[in-house]
Amino acid sequence: MNEWGYYAANFAAFRLLYEIHINFVSLKVSMAKRKGLSIKIRFEVFKRDSFTCQYCGQKAPDVLLELDHIDPVSKGGANDILNLITSCKGCNRGKSNRTLADSAVLDKRRQQLEELQERKEQIEMMFEWQKGLLDLNDEVVSKLANFWSEQVPGYHLNENGIKGLKKLNKRFEVDEIMAAIKIAAEHYLEYGQDGPTKESVECAWRRVGGICNTRRQEKNNPHIKRIYYIRGILRNRLSYLNETLALQLLSQAVALNADLDSLENHAKSVRNWTQWRQALENYINEHENVDDEEEEHGVDKG
Repeated sequence: MNEWGYYAANFAAFRLLYEIHINFVSLKVSMAKRKGLSIKIRFEVFKRDSFTCQYCGQKAPDVLLELDHIDPVSKGGANDILNLITSCKGCNRGKSNRTLADSAVLDKRRQQLEELQERKEQIEMMFEWQKGLLDLNDEVVSKLANFWSEQVPGYHLNENGIKGLKKLNKRFEVDEIMAAIKIAAEHYLEYGQDGPTKESVECAWRRVGGICNTRRQEKNNPHIKRIYYIRGILRNRLSYLNETLALQLLSQAVALNADLDSLENHAKSVRNWTQWRQALENYINEHENVDDEEEEHGVDKG
């Protein structure tokens, strides 16, 4: 073999080794990309495709399912969920790196993109709707604050007042808050030479929430206003009063048909908390026992 023949033979061997090396590296890269699929992605694709091979229609557990790339990894296909499809082991291994020609798979991918776009648009609309509600709430709070200022000339709600108004707006209707503001202004404002006094304005504002709550309770319990009035008599007359227990006893007595006028007169004449409490408890015990006896003898023979 002459010198040129020697070089030609060695060059051919070197080229063959180089091509083997390149193919081996490409295979390792491809395998690395395929190993990057998480369990979560696999489950999402299987669930989307109803655990059914999209080539032959066989289902798990009759066949072993795998993920296949619509655009092969070797040709630049990504591990994106839209580029993945459910395939049984037989179909996947027989497909190699050929691209899909099945229009049904492409239609499924197109449908997925359309559904994703629709979901995106709906989410954007929901955010716009929520933003609109927030803007509307801010506008309502602003108008209520202006309404308050109209009732108390020369005063306006500060930052804490606006925060309190926002809380009221979440709990009560606008007409309930407006009515409470008017009632508070009419009953609690006191006037000096320069208009309402600061102390009375602050007092009136503190009463607005309680008025809203009381008026709402009156819808369910028409006697609640009178009950609060009687408790107020006791508060002003007695040196000690358990206000919570007093309200509870009054409510129980009224529920047992106690006369409100009698309860009011009793509150005006009683000398101390113990005397008043014992009288209410005696009334409640007597009438509860009567109701129990009527229930025990509620059925007669014949």
